[in-house]
Amino acid sequence: MTNHCKQDALQGVWDATRLFPFSLAVGVCSGFGLVGGAVSAAVCLVFGAVCGCAFFPTWLALLPVFLLAFRFGAGCAGAAVLLGGAFTCLLSFMPRAARDRLTHPAVRTGFLIAAAFVTTALQTTNYFGIGAVGGTVREIIADYVSLGFHANWRGVLYGTIAMVLLITYPRKFKTLRKKIAPAFVVLLIVFPLHLLLVPHAEGSPINEIGRPDLSAALNGMFLRGSCTKEAIPLILCSALSLALLTDSALSAGRLRQLSGVRLCAGFFGGIPCDTDGEKRGRLSALTAAAVTAALYLLPGMSRFPVHALAVILIVTAWQSVPWGGVRKAFSSARGALLFFAALLLPVLMGVHYAVPLLCALCALAGYPDKTISNTQKGSVS
Repeated sequence: MTNHCKQDALQGVWDATRLFPFSLAVGVCSGFGLVGGAVSAAVCLVFGAVCGCAFFPTWLALLPVFLLAFRFGAGCAGAAVLLGGAFTCLLSFMPRAARDRLTHPAVRTGFLIAAAFVTTALQTTNYFGIGAVGGTVREIIADYVSLGFHANWRGVLYGTIAMVLLITYPRKFKTLRKKIAPAFVVLLIVFPLHLLLVPHAEGSPINEIGRPDLSAALNGMFLRGSCTKEAIPLILCSALSLALLTDSALSAGRLRQLSGVRLCAGFFGGIPCDTDGEKRGRLSALTAAAVTAALYLLPGMSRFPVHALAVILIVTAWQSVPWGGVRKAFSSARGALLFFAALLLPVLMGVHYAVPLLCALCALAGYPDKTISNTQKGSVS
């Protein structure tokens, strides 16, 4: 019994070291803000304790609503997250075989490469601190070209340290990475280094998280915000994309639980979340809640550099790409065509429009294998 409790507690610490940096990174780097990340972490922890499962924000779930948050604010993006939760619930009533047919392996591989590229493009301004703005790849690149090179060396230093840690730590510390998530190690090293190099917040040349903007956060809650007629088609497409990106391997029960998480997160202005579907004990959930709350209440958390958070999303996106699937995609002409479609459409059209179209192409292609493995589609480990 003692060993079981100990394992549950350690699992809770691991979940907290994974949930905290990603709720922070996704919230701050998406327009939802620090409060949006904290709200989502709270929703994930409450549902995790009730359902006995771990929920967490992911870089992949963020992409369908990123443009909404950028153009119309967290209120409209929250509406898409809430509606995405409703669509996720509807998906749970589809047979598993029908859900599998919406994802062809070649499309999944090409899409994840394109999604990683989109994440990199959207977060480049946060990594380098160049001040470029945009909600799509084309907007970011155009603004970046107009600004020219911005020599923010300290921000680049923090981002590069984060990149090196995220790549080498899981390989060199295979046992320790099961206890402390790589993204949390980035926070442990970059945060003290930044406080040492820039001891005072006044006049800091680095893009920091900043103090929570409660008025903006309240405006994004309860579906309030600048939702216009122009935003409605984008909200519908973003919500549908969020639901379709959900792992089809999840059981119907887990999908309904995830839909509840998304409904609550969207209503309270939180970021979109996902799940790995694995069971958790109650002690694990309580431990994760205690550790996450303590981390969010740390003094000086507003001074964390955004550069490192952006790199967490970028590196995790590329680590999620199943590179072995590229060769398999070219085993047939149909697979190659689907691969290139999945590679180009998210970049040219945007993820929010590309996902429903790609799922329709998969259904028309009639992939016969009903055992498609989508596990870890939005992994954050």
